[in-house]
Amino acid sequence: RLVDYSPPSICPAPEESSHEDNNVKLPKSGRVCELTLSGDSMSCSEHVGTRIGDMRERPVIAMDWVNMSEIAWDHQQSQVRFKQNAPDGSDETHTVIFMVANSLEFEANIKLRLKGIGTRQRGAFRLPSTSYIGMFAGVTKPKPFQRKRASLTTDTNEQLPPLDEMRTIALESYRGSGKPMMTENSARRALAVEHIYDGKCTFHVQTASGPGLEGYHTDALLCLGENDVSYYSSEGQMFSNNKTLFMAYEEIDSWEVRDSTNAADNSFILTQKNSNLTFMFTLKENNWSTPTLLHLKHCMEFFWNQHLEHNDMPAQPHTTHGRAVARVFTLQGHKNPAPTPVGQLDIMDSDGRVVVNFNERNRRASSVGREAMPAAGSNATGVIGSGKFESIRRNTTKGSSKRNSFFGGSSKAPAVERAGVRDIWKYVVKHQGWLTKKGGLGPTGKKWLDRYFVLYSTAMGHYMSYYSEYGDSPFFSNERKERNLIDLGKVTFIRPVSNQQDAPAFSFDIVTIEREWTLCAQNENDMQLWLQLITTAVDEDVAIVPDDELCFEVKTLKDPTDRLMKYDYSTMIKVSAWGVSVGTKNGKSEYHERFFWCYTDFYKWSVQNQFGKLTLFVSVFTNNDFSQSSKQDFEFRSRQAVQLASAIEFYIEKFMSIMYLRNEGLEPEGDYDEDEGPQYDDEAGYDDEIVGGEVQGSDDEPDSVSQQVDLLDLGSDDPPIATAVPIGNDGFGLPDAGSTTAPSAVQPPNPPTTFDPFADGVGGGGGPPPSNDLLDAFTTPSFKAAPQNCLDNMNNNNIPQFLKGKNEGMLYSEPGVINVMLKQEWRGSQGRLSLCYVNAGQSPISEIAAEMNAEENNPGAIRMQLNALANNSLAGGAQVVQQLMVECMQPFGDFPIMTLSFSVGGAKCEYKLKLPAAMTHFMEATPMEGADFMARWQKLSTPALQNQCVINSKTATLPAIVEQVLEQSGLKTIPSLAEKSGGICGVGTLRTGTVNASGGKISVGVLCRVEINAGAQAYRVTIRTAHGGVSQILGDHLKSRLSGN
Repeated sequence: RLVDYSPPSICPAPEESSHEDNNVKLPKSGRVCELTLSGDSMSCSEHVGTRIGDMRERPVIAMDWVNMSEIAWDHQQSQVRFKQNAPDGSDETHTVIFMVANSLEFEANIKLRLKGIGTRQRGAFRLPSTSYIGMFAGVTKPKPFQRKRASLTTDTNEQLPPLDEMRTIALESYRGSGKPMMTENSARRALAVEHIYDGKCTFHVQTASGPGLEGYHTDALLCLGENDVSYYSSEGQMFSNNKTLFMAYEEIDSWEVRDSTNAADNSFILTQKNSNLTFMFTLKENNWSTPTLLHLKHCMEFFWNQHLEHNDMPAQPHTTHGRAVARVFTLQGHKNPAPTPVGQLDIMDSDGRVVVNFNERNRRASSVGREAMPAAGSNATGVIGSGKFESIRRNTTKGSSKRNSFFGGSSKAPAVERAGVRDIWKYVVKHQGWLTKKGGLGPTGKKWLDRYFVLYSTAMGHYMSYYSEYGDSPFFSNERKERNLIDLGKVTFIRPVSNQQDAPAFSFDIVTIEREWTLCAQNENDMQLWLQLITTAVDEDVAIVPDDELCFEVKTLKDPTDRLMKYDYSTMIKVSAWGVSVGTKNGKSEYHERFFWCYTDFYKWSVQNQFGKLTLFVSVFTNNDFSQSSKQDFEFRSRQAVQLASAIEFYIEKFMSIMYLRNEGLEPEGDYDEDEGPQYDDEAGYDDEIVGGEVQGSDDEPDSVSQQVDLLDLGSDDPPIATAVPIGNDGFGLPDAGSTTAPSAVQPPNPPTTFDPFADGVGGGGGPPPSNDLLDAFTTPSFKAAPQNCLDNMNNNNIPQFLKGKNEGMLYSEPGVINVMLKQEWRGSQGRLSLCYVNAGQSPISEIAAEMNAEENNPGAIRMQLNALANNSLAGGAQVVQQLMVECMQPFGDFPIMTLSFSVGGAKCEYKLKLPAAMTHFMEATPMEGADFMARWQKLSTPALQNQCVINSKTATLPAIVEQVLEQSGLKTIPSLAEKSGGICGVGTLRTGTVNASGGKISVGVLCRVEINAGAQAYRVTIRTAHGGVSQILGDHLKSRLSGN
């Protein structure tokens, strides 16, 4: 159905029609139409007419894929919104909203279609941006800034506090009562379980003051429950229900939790109505699992907001717990939430027989007497998981009315309910029933088992718990017999149709930051009820954060501060509610924090697959001014890089929800600059997802097809970068001396639509298409040369950093005149250098020109293509980007030299700048077994192919240093040979663009061994290759790196 469109002129007015397809399972709102998707466009048509004889089909709306700017999905309502730029080139935007029978299937179709168009129009087509409403996901996992969540406030002027204020809040919480706990010691989880079983949350009190309260108590307790706050001066009083202080919520005038980094000021204060009596409590925090003041604050928020709701009063501003959803986002704007459907309280056994019957619900069931609204994806909005989508399922036999219980259902003796449990059950339970889940570890790991599930609403958020039998639930048992708890506050998204291949019909997935749960309902109605209740619970927990942390062991590849140990898995990253802690671990328990990054500090992050290994790239601000100059870039390698990035995104989304509520009710003071906040790096995107510990390809696509194109694709036939190149005859062979085969012409890639080389606002774009011919060398009159001190800084400090793995940064800097920044990218035999020229002064710079002199740059060894500049003049502070394509044809030892000329202040300047393009950039680390290495080592013993040298080092001679240098030089170390060969061995392959007589590109295998003499503080380096020149050049390179100069 065509639900909405704008402007009205893009669609003809509706005509009277008797046509109504009874097979269309959609609400009776909107115009019934037919969508046709073709290779270049999407068209919509409808049938009009009042009699069969005059029925006709007429076009309604047409949209071209190339003009499409945005696609938004609301899978809960099975709707999609398309936006396109006006075909006439005007600033007008055309918007159309459709409701389809199955939006999940429709999204999969659209995604594949756009991917195909992008492949055909490589580099010339930009994918439309994608956004999502709500928690449902299909083939694509929504990224945090792609979706809009439900809101807990009716305040439409949502605005974040200033960045420095949010940073201060996060730091104080992290260092105070919000300091994360270990997962197994989570106080939040313990309080939730206590609420489920006992209907209250208990806190140990250190001191108490107020009328009738004595000061210090060793075992005093403060209990928060559904109706009141109670204080017991001892645990014995609580067991005898002898309350020292009892205060119903109706008697409380106000309450306050004072929580700061100064422990002496921390307290919980209650003020009684009418009497104005004040009571103050401080908590006992004697170990790492004791509930803190922050837990107490959240508990009080929950019970207090429930009390306000019962009295038809709005929730207390700025609170995060115990609030209902106030507004929901739709494709047509904000709307009031639909009434929540009533969950099932009656307890049934696995055969469907009622065991416990509830005739009434507690006051917390705010939907009593309301008609249950259509569930997510039900017939009212298109059935999710039915129709054509059903054909992709496995084992789709529908369940009968009687469940096939793995445990035999009612064969056991009836369980006996606990005394007084009914009031608690009616208060904390939102829904319960039987679901089937796939077994985890152990002998039942591959079986689908019936489990009794209960959805709880606790003071710490919503939880789902499951039990082997209903008799194990808290309704019957005092023992903690839950098999597991699913924390809905940790849910990242929900798949209403499971993607598990062996999932039965009516299965859905709950995906959290820790694991994924696949559950199966008995029938479609049961599934829809569970889905809507779970999604409502997740939305109500939008600002509830876990109190534990996720820990990841990573290998540090890049650390500009040198505070982390590189190239081993000694770095630990801990992700929690208020930020990310990065430190070093010593043993199993000792941890030394080196950095703590609040979520305001994150500028960009991305996950990339390098050489078949996942790497997390993080760019963070390092001070409160959030300036571009304060950013630092880190790289961490981990098989769990995708989970790590997902955890960061999850907590950033939570953190922003909390911060929005901090400003609830305040008048907006200005627009929040989203460019200063964290940004997801869509340029890199997710290259892989890890499921069950294995790397699997992801269907997620970058925003533009030009970004899918390999930036270093110069028309070569190089194998993928992740493919290991075996060292054999081809790897060690050379072309015949008499070969006259000319290398193929270098074809520059299509420049992307936008180019941001340093990810910090550097502009300039890709410039005009490059010329197909290399620039001719020419002579120029005598110009002013670069200052020697600036050249020395470039040669001694900047260039070595690019050889040690730095990919972007300052190449040449002359204060007040010009800065040259560089970004380098390498793939196989090819590379791209992006040079950004920045006017560092106030005087304009003109006549900017750059050239590469072939006679000065290893003639015949390197092929170079310098793209034209988009602008050869720069005002003060302006910048422009130029790209240089490089291809290695033969071994070379000297850095290429670029001549940069320009005019400034009436003077003509000509600078000779070295570019950090070394032969080692075209080397790829090659895995090899130890025995294979030794066999090849013996074959390459010819003196002409070997280079051996002794290197005296100015620094300590350590194996870790050698391994780091070899890895940065494109050599893969072989740990198993360290003892057998008496040294550290490495293997690599030099890739070139030169072709042999058969048309294949030539690769040169490289074997290296480094022996350490710690007493003499020296290394002996031996290199053997099939090309003597490669051995000599690589030996000189390693001598420079290992000498410590």
